[in-house]
Amino acid sequence: MAELASEKNQVMDELLNQPQIPSDYGDVMVGLYRDKSQDVLMRDFAVQHIGLYAQALNRRGEYDADAAESRSLRAALFDAAGETRTIIAAAAFRALADMSVFDPRVDTNRLDSLLATCAADASSDPASRSMAVQLCGERRVRSSRPALESIRSDPTAPEILRRAASRALESLKVVSRQ
Repeated sequence: MAELASEKNQVMDELLNQPQIPSDYGDVMVGLYRDKSQDVLMRDFAVQHIGLYAQALNRRGEYDADAAESRSLRAALFDAAGETRTIIAAAAFRALADMSVFDPRVDTNRLDSLLATCAADASSDPASRSMAVQLCGERRVRSSRPALESIRSDPTAPEILRRAASRALESLKVVSRQ
């Protein structure tokens, strides 16, 4: 199953790297993500490619934040960001954070709230929670401070998560000093 998903991911990569990206690429990726009959890995790859597609359009000067396609991409990514019990949210968090740099329509307050909530939720998928913690630091999400402090001081939390929380808290300190 994972091998087939990996092969499909390679095809997605090849299509995305074509001189002319297929005009329905974004719709297909959103459809794959929304298709609950797909396994989680395939849906995760689709979410990753939604973000990569938006970035590719932006690099080519073809991204229009007000276009229906862009609204569809953002909506799918925010839906995926709610799937914190799976790895899918990690890909959505990263894609939304990256898109927020060039798409003024990304609701950064909503994103930051989702990140802080996931960081605080021990029942979240470990990869999604780790990504949320990392992005709380990168984005300087002050509301995440209590969750980050709790993670850092929790001896039962995975070491990688505690380290990520420590780095995120250091980023928040830099903001406080400015």
